[in-house]
Amino acid sequence: MQTKNFWSTVPVMPALLLALLALLFTGCARQVQNPDIELLGIEVQIREGAEYQESSPSDSDLLSIHFIDVGEGDAILVIQGDYAMLVDGGPEEMGTVVFSYIRNQGITILDYVVATHPFTDHVGGLPDVLRRITTRNILLPMTYHDTPAYNDLLFATENSGADVYVPFAGDTFTLGDANITILSPNVYDEWDNRANYSIVMRIEFGSTSFLLMGDAMREIEANLLDSTTRLSSDVLKVARHGASSATTSGFLDAVNPSIAVISAGDNNSFLSQDTLRRLSNAGVHTFRTDLNGSIVIRSDGTTLSVVVDR
Repeated sequence: MQTKNFWSTVPVMPALLLALLALLFTGCARQVQNPDIELLGIEVQIREGAEYQESSPSDSDLLSIHFIDVGEGDAILVIQGDYAMLVDGGPEEMGTVVFSYIRNQGITILDYVVATHPFTDHVGGLPDVLRRITTRNILLPMTYHDTPAYNDLLFATENSGADVYVPFAGDTFTLGDANITILSPNVYDEWDNRANYSIVMRIEFGSTSFLLMGDAMREIEANLLDSTTRLSSDVLKVARHGASSATTSGFLDAVNPSIAVISAGDNNSFLSQDTLRRLSNAGVHTFRTDLNGSIVIRSDGTTLSVVVDR
């Protein structure tokens, strides 16, 4: 049984979705190959095929997080037992790629689809996925962006039949045996850059943890550092594709990850050497989709293993 504790216990009905988002918008107007396995104490494998598939019944006892290679964008598939969640869907041209990857895992239902924020490189591929796979719950950001890609997502959401929520910091839900907490945004946030409305979430599975930052910038990191929120996590999904406007040294100290993942295209316009240097200085082992292809991190609740394309 999946449990939810969202800001509203009543799901937003699809017919009211566009009106809700218009109201929210009004209120918010204001490199690392050949990894050093011994250093991390984890198992790293290079997959032999282009696709990776959950292969064993014992995987029902595991959490696996797939950072899908979608070029310049984000798409993260989270699987625990019989439950699955998709966080973002990459740019528009990657919708079919993301859908095919999901189906290759044997998944026919998504329990959750999360659009962290309305930028096209994160949500462009989601409409294609929503039109082709049954989805139970959709989490949308508290800000609206008048672009063809985001409007397409809203129409696909309305037609999906899923329950729709706008989550805020402190909301919690489960995915199988994994516990998920929303860390940001806060209900009264006002930011000029819509990236700072990113849905930030922390996933706990056993004694292991994952922090997914969306595109949240240093202002959000500062807010989180000033809060009582638990930030320490074994794995950090680096915000903004490795841009220097996020992943500050103070934030890295608080999160203290062993592993970082950067989702980036071959000609990533965001990736900063300053960010890579901060990660290196903090002793964080960094995987990148532009170098490693799709990256799968699996947890048995105690230890982590990593599978990469290359």
